[in-house]
Amino acid sequence: MFGDDAEPTLEYMTATNPLDATPAGALDRIRGEFADISRRMTTVSTELTELQRLITAPAPAVPGPPPPPSTPYPSTPYPSTTAGFVPPNVVSTPRHVPPVPPQPRLFPATAAHPYPGPPAHLPPRPYAPPFTPVPAPRKPSTPLSERIAAATERGLIGKILAGVGVAITLIGVVLLLVLAAQAGVLRPEIRVAGGAVLAAVLFGLGVWLGGKPEKRSGASALVATGVAAALFDVLAATAIYHWLPAYAAIVVAAVIAAGGLRVAHVWSSQALGLMVSIPLMALAPFLTGGADELLIGFLLVYVAATLWIQLGRNWIAMHAVNTAASTLPLLFVVVFTPEVDRWFFTVAVVTNVVLAVGSSIALMPSSREPIVAALIAAVSIIPMIGAANVTGEIVAASILGGITVVLVLIALAGAGLPGVNREVRVVWLSSAAVTALTAAGTVLDGFGMSVAVAGIAVVTGIAAVTAVTSVSAKDLGVPLRIIATVFTGLALLSTAASGSLAQLFVVDALPTSEQVLLLVVVALTLAAVAVLTYTWGQAAGHQQQTIAIVGSLFALWLVTLGCVGLGTLIGAGTDAGIRGGHAAATIVWVLAAAVGLLWARRQRGGSRAVTLTASLAVIAAAVAKLFLFDLAALDGVFRVIAFIVVGLLLLSLGVAYAQSLSSDERDGHPVAAPLTRHN
Repeated sequence: MFGDDAEPTLEYMTATNPLDATPAGALDRIRGEFADISRRMTTVSTELTELQRLITAPAPAVPGPPPPPSTPYPSTPYPSTTAGFVPPNVVSTPRHVPPVPPQPRLFPATAAHPYPGPPAHLPPRPYAPPFTPVPAPRKPSTPLSERIAAATERGLIGKILAGVGVAITLIGVVLLLVLAAQAGVLRPEIRVAGGAVLAAVLFGLGVWLGGKPEKRSGASALVATGVAAALFDVLAATAIYHWLPAYAAIVVAAVIAAGGLRVAHVWSSQALGLMVSIPLMALAPFLTGGADELLIGFLLVYVAATLWIQLGRNWIAMHAVNTAASTLPLLFVVVFTPEVDRWFFTVAVVTNVVLAVGSSIALMPSSREPIVAALIAAVSIIPMIGAANVTGEIVAASILGGITVVLVLIALAGAGLPGVNREVRVVWLSSAAVTALTAAGTVLDGFGMSVAVAGIAVVTGIAAVTAVTSVSAKDLGVPLRIIATVFTGLALLSTAASGSLAQLFVVDALPTSEQVLLLVVVALTLAAVAVLTYTWGQAAGHQQQTIAIVGSLFALWLVTLGCVGLGTLIGAGTDAGIRGGHAAATIVWVLAAAVGLLWARRQRGGSRAVTLTASLAVIAAAVAKLFLFDLAALDGVFRVIAFIVVGLLLLSLGVAYAQSLSSDERDGHPVAAPLTRHN
């Protein structure tokens, strides 16, 4: 069965183990050895697989059951092929080993190479649920009592109580100075002196307590109450009792504000300054009886005197409150009491803008929000928008024009100022655009306003072109282009709203003076469109062609207005003038389309398709106008001229374009030689 090569082995095994004297016994023993090896290999493979799974797989949320135990070795040792072989886990003791009975063959085997048995069947792994992260338990809400206790420990409750105390105390001081005087409860000297003594005591006590940094929260409230009470006392002595002239009261108030709020600067306490500025802004009008010259001057001086304490500090809130304190009375005058002295209001409104813008520039080096400071300063311009109600149109326009020039200068030259960035300069430039538009609208209307707006658009567009090569204004190119575009759009809209559309169809739609202004507007707007098309195209890159086409369409519309307007003006309001203008407009449309088609010959790809489409659309519009409008509206020589000139232009364009296509085809794709038949 084993062949010739197997006989020595069989003899050896027979000699070493007498129990295996027959070949059948030897075969059974060898089969048992192979089965044992197979079970051992299966066990090792199972354990390696489990180890790999534990290493590579993520740890589950719930630990799974332990791996199944390895297949145990058989309890009955198999006889060895050598005399000294001892099976594993078996103590070597001399004993009789009975022969192993024959086992069923699981796989077919050859005589020389029997196959081992199949791997032992492993039980299925128990189901483990997929891993799902367990959300962290929500932190229980803190009771209100505990939150109040924590706020008390942080000092928040004390600050709130101190602020409320400041407000109530100052209201009481105002009531002492105003209502007591109206009721005649105390003599004026006692009221004023009592207010002064109270202010001094509170200020001194606050400074004394503030010597310890941990007590400055409450000390700031005392100092703020003292300073505000002193300012109210001075204001009452001037407005109610007339003991001090206005200029003297303003000087005394400046000294009190600058000296008293020095404590806020030393302690770095913005809250102290706010506890003075907010009550002063809210309660001072009750002492002066409204927004009059005294209140406006008093608050302007206070804002100027307290500027220095904000230097080197990031006190954006105090800057906002001070700007509001000086701006709101001026706005109130513009809306409700425009009968104040016009020259005083002029000086006050200019001073307010200069003070607000200057304060923002001075505070920007230490401010973490410079653009916010610039926007706050821009709020001071609001009273100037309606200044014409108080000062008159000419004075208001002059003020607005001057402020526009100042804002433009600091926007263009402000790159070197400390803390000033591009966003701040954009805010100033936008504010200048608003003041310029307001100045134009103050004294002009109708076509005059359109002329001014178009002029601003041209100037701004030229500035955008020159800003590209400027060192200090290079970063303002995009804002300047946007502003110029807005003004150009406003010029187009104002022109359409002023009757320019009616003059296309009605002979006497506009008087001669407005016809002249219309031509000026058209010329300026056309220049603005040309400048904007150039500057936007230079910055657009691959979109340059689209911008050029859009600009050309706007220019074509403006040229149409100009042709009809000029024809009407030359014809002195007759039908011949408007007809000649329409004939010229139709011819200009075809000429513009011809230029576009010739330009398309130098292009390739998608750009060429876009240009061709736009040019052919203009030609279609010109032909439609020629047959639908000109044929009916024009008569005589103008109709003949329009048809002949347009026809000749289209004929020449078609011939030239066809020849250029044939030339390109011959140059790029030579014509193949004719085929000849060979017999």
